[in-house]
Amino acid sequence: MNKNFLALRKQQRIVVVPAGRGAIIRLLLSVIVVQQVLFPNHDSNYMNVFLFALADEEAVGLVKMCLFYPNESGHARTDPILNPTSPSDHVHTFYGPQNFHASTTSENLLETKPEYSSSPFVENQSLYWHPSIYRVTTDENGVKTYTRVNNLDTSPYYRWNTNTLPETVPFPPGFRMISHSDQYGITAPSDFNEMLFVECCDYDADGEEICSYTSTDTSLIFPQQTCDFLSIALRMPTCWDESKGIGTDDPFSHVAYTVDGSVSGECPAGFNKRIPEVQLFVRINDYQGGTYQLSNDSDTFHVDFMSGWKEGTLENILANCAPFGDPGYNPPCGCDEFLTETVNPAEPVCDVDVREHIVDEATDVVTVLPRSFNSDAEMIPKTWDVDPPFDCESSGPGIDCHDSPLTFNFKKEPRTCSELDVTSTLCNKKRIKSHCPAACEADWWCSKDSTGRFRLANNGKFKRCKWVARRPNKRCQKTGICDTCKLTCKNVDACISIS
Repeated sequence: MNKNFLALRKQQRIVVVPAGRGAIIRLLLSVIVVQQVLFPNHDSNYMNVFLFALADEEAVGLVKMCLFYPNESGHARTDPILNPTSPSDHVHTFYGPQNFHASTTSENLLETKPEYSSSPFVENQSLYWHPSIYRVTTDENGVKTYTRVNNLDTSPYYRWNTNTLPETVPFPPGFRMISHSDQYGITAPSDFNEMLFVECCDYDADGEEICSYTSTDTSLIFPQQTCDFLSIALRMPTCWDESKGIGTDDPFSHVAYTVDGSVSGECPAGFNKRIPEVQLFVRINDYQGGTYQLSNDSDTFHVDFMSGWKEGTLENILANCAPFGDPGYNPPCGCDEFLTETVNPAEPVCDVDVREHIVDEATDVVTVLPRSFNSDAEMIPKTWDVDPPFDCESSGPGIDCHDSPLTFNFKKEPRTCSELDVTSTLCNKKRIKSHCPAACEADWWCSKDSTGRFRLANNGKFKRCKWVARRPNKRCQKTGICDTCKLTCKNVDACISIS
């Protein structure tokens, strides 16, 4: 078997590796469907299923760098690329610096101190954003309520090939671009529709992922079913026409996808430079199913990017980070040895601070989505140069902060919060600092649920707060649960904190 092919886990997980041939990917998905129809009662726990995705279409030499952000930096109806002087058409969710005021410049990003950014690495203060995601519920009178989805996990994946020409270059100062999931014409091959990738997955008893919904369509269709997490990933172009500039006046046409859609493919005529492919990967934990929609009421997903890389850093990575692992679109993550880890990335900016310093309008829970055509809110003039003046504490005043006493696993080894302090690199991981907010000095999580899996004290089984929420009156009484699922258990009368 070609080692570039992707072997699936025993649970029939459907994994699609984008490789630039939409028809073949759709055929592969059809094969899985046929198998499930022909053998509906086959015990998948004892059957290995292999999905042959076109990983071998990527030339040898591909490198992947993964930047795992612990949380978003905030939400606001701003867009520093398209609307630098006024509110944008719809609400966006930002990752990176807390400097997401409309008038934010690339210089502002580069001046950002690590403590004012959710970036996991000091040298990268780039700003990424996409339309905010809302869960929609309808009451008995037909009135809709839109609840913004918060606490998102994200990772920009950077990919480039060390063996293809033209050589990949770092983003120049001030570079910006915008990519849409339905981009066609000169900026995308006509048969290439794997730019957007969506999957709905659950964890089994062993912590393995079982994905029951997978889509590579150009439209973002939110599944109706519930799952432990929903993942959304959009790939951005990797070819650059240097003569068209850095995207200041036109953040679209200066970049293009390769002719065949792969990272290593040939660039269209006139696009004389390669830049790293940025794939923004967003995860909604504890996906509730039902109705979700984007803040612009569209099924087209888009991602905006403003480079904030410290000069020389990305150039050094591109020159010295060597490929390793099996070739293909998804080699192991690497290159972090060239970066300085942020000790304590910033929590999301509170909505009250956004309303005081950026745009004074509600965006968290609303009955009408704020848009440019239905809101008269104006952009508040920026009052700071470098350090933003945000000072609210999301956990609220008077909150006692304590850690969960329950064990969690890291790299299959049991760990406890008592082993950690704020200097531990584990505290940069969302699931761990939400479990150990006192040890990690992560005040924002002091009154919220642990986002990871924990081991029950009585029988050793691994559970999540989602499991507790199904029967809170009973399960919050179990040892340590009140200190672990604080938000879920806060109104349970029998809940007693053992801290």
